[in-house]
Amino acid sequence: MQEKITVPISFPFWTAYLATLQVIIRSPIQLIVSSIFPFAGLYLIYLWVTHNHTITLTDVGLLFSCFFFVPVITGFSLLLARRRNPLALGPFIYSFDAEGIHASGGDFTMSVKWVTIRKVTESRNFMFFFIAPARAHSIPLAQLQAAGCLDSVRTLALSKIGKVSA
Repeated sequence: MQEKITVPISFPFWTAYLATLQVIIRSPIQLIVSSIFPFAGLYLIYLWVTHNHTITLTDVGLLFSCFFFVPVITGFSLLLARRRNPLALGPFIYSFDAEGIHASGGDFTMSVKWVTIRKVTESRNFMFFFIAPARAHSIPLAQLQAAGCLDSVRTLALSKIGKVSA
């Protein structure tokens, strides 16, 4: 029987921001919705080129809004969420065991059983435990590796979910 793996995890703003953007990339619905804005920017460029439009400062601002809307809004939303909810700041203690993933902070505890985790994916920086198509618990790989439990968490996730994809 696998023992409990416990690791402290902290989420500075930029770590949480990068994790949120990577969840968007890995969620088909969020990716489709988020790609509407850059496609609108490309369409504006196409219209301006084909109709010999003179580019103004307002047009540059509109293009900036099209191409950077999702990253800016994501950062702003994360900043507001962390400001309003001190529980979102961490640090957190994550525990992985045969039942599931358990997280606790100063004033809360939370458990997610393995049966509710749909898939586990890894990026270069994070391990994502998806509980819904657009919802995931993001764990920084560097912090798991520093705690010496990265391979143990991978093995446990593989045994419970069946596949850890990259």
